[in-house]
Amino acid sequence: MPPRLRHAALRAAHSFREVLASIDIVDGGDVVLTNFSPAILTSVCPQPGATPTDTGPDRFFDDKRDLCYLELIFALARNSQWHPHLYGDGHIDLCSSIVAKSCNYYVYPFKSIRLQPHAFYLAGIFLRTTSEEVSNASLRSITEQQCWDMMRKAWYSAFLTIDNTRCVEFLPELVKGTKKYMHIGPKPELEQLITDVDDLIKRVIESQDLLEHRERVVAAMKEMKDVANDTLAKFRK
Repeated sequence: MPPRLRHAALRAAHSFREVLASIDIVDGGDVVLTNFSPAILTSVCPQPGATPTDTGPDRFFDDKRDLCYLELIFALARNSQWHPHLYGDGHIDLCSSIVAKSCNYYVYPFKSIRLQPHAFYLAGIFLRTTSEEVSNASLRSITEQQCWDMMRKAWYSAFLTIDNTRCVEFLPELVKGTKKYMHIGPKPELEQLITDVDDLIKRVIESQDLLEHRERVVAAMKEMKDVANDTLAKFRK
């Protein structure tokens, strides 16, 4: 299938991601999961195992295409019934392979480059799936440093996602994941993390659309900010 059609199919699946994420295998949905999961991967990676390139419509990393894909997988990962398919069909392998590239792409962008939350969705995908498959080889390939980079960059771009209630609901999980790796963060990165979290707290408090989740989410972020400040204080001793 030509890249244009495959990418159009990916965008269509992305538009229905919440419907797909709500599928229940009890109602016969496993057939849908079994058939649809490989099709999603093919739309992004048409030839698994092929040597990736940096050019062309199927290049290794494409910011718009991959953001669409990551948002879709982030939504599906919320439903544990999708997890065996995300692992078995190669989605987690693909996400693992693009961690470094996508996390580095928009960290400190030039003014002409638009910030995108690739790292936020990657963090969500891994945090929602690793509890069941901690021995998976693709996860072992991600270093502790890469995990820390992914978490802190997730916070750096999280403000772009707060108009999505599903993303706001995920923030307490991101807090737990970030605290696991905070101990390796150098002083400048911890300072930036505190700034980013503080800014996000203000945005969530000021939002009129997040009343249902505001108290729980803000409490979790304030707790992490305190932990980050305590960790930062060690540099001053």
